[in-house]
Amino acid sequence: MLNYVVALLLATGALSPKEEVAHATLEQKQDLTIQENLHGGKLLVLSDNSRWEVAPQDLHISETWIIPVPLKIEKSNNPSYPYQITNLNSRSTILARSLPS
Repeated sequence: MLNYVVALLLATGALSPKEEVAHATLEQKQDLTIQENLHGGKLLVLSDNSRWEVAPQDLHISETWIIPVPLKIEKSNNPSYPYQITNLNSRSTILARSLPS
C-alpha cells in the first residue's frame, strides 16, 4: 500500500526524485547506523551509504554522535530540512535533508 502511495505522489509530482530516494530509505531501512560523521557533524553517512546534511542549529547535537549509532528517520514539518533523525541511544534528534549519493 505504501508503495502505491509513493507511486501516486510521484505521478502527481508531489515528490521530487531526491525526496523519493529519502522516502525509500525511510521505508526500507529503519535499522540504520552512522557509518561516518564528517565536518563536525554537518554530514552524516549512514550504513546504507545515504548522505544527510544536518541543519546548522543541530550541529552541536550531531557532532557528539559517535559511530556506530542506531538511528530512526522520520518526516519533519520543516521544508528546508524535511527529515528528523533520532539517535536511539540518547534519544536526541536533529533535522536533516538527504543529499545525492
